[in-house]
Amino acid sequence: MKTKVLGLFMIVAMFLAANVSAQNPQQKNDFRKWDRERIDRDINPRGEHQSFFTDEQKETLKEMRLEMAKQVKPLRNELGELEARQQTLSTVEKPDMNAIYKNIEKISDIKAEIAKIMAKHNQEVRGMLSDEQLLKYDEMKKRQLDYHHDFGKRNWMDRMDRKRFEKS
Repeated sequence: MKTKVLGLFMIVAMFLAANVSAQNPQQKNDFRKWDRERIDRDINPRGEHQSFFTDEQKETLKEMRLEMAKQVKPLRNELGELEARQQTLSTVEKPDMNAIYKNIEKISDIKAEIAKIMAKHNQEVRGMLSDEQLLKYDEMKKRQLDYHHDFGKRNWMDRMDRKRFEKS
């Protein structure tokens, strides 16, 4: 008798679970449409900022970006080496805290140097823009920061949902 009641209960539970988890296909498409619009609006600022630069400014920006990349690349390489060193220092059986602290200071110095180079580049870009372009440029930069800030705040469930919807 107990097995029959338990079996009947399990069958009812499975039907209820199937009905609850069924998703309206229209809702799924609405989510994709909303997500695509948000991606076009927020994630792809590079395509938008190209539209308000003149051709001459685009060439100048290209040269400026190349110069900045030449300055930053060796620093990023060194940063990668220091971060790998930090991993090694931190995972030994008896860590040397003085070495760890010195390495952290080196990492901080390099990150600060990269930030200075990028801030200088940003100010040089701003210096070559008209007032109207400056407004658009600053808005674009704000959206980029907002996006990166929001992405960091999202929990892992949101990211998992995104991956699931992108696959299907």
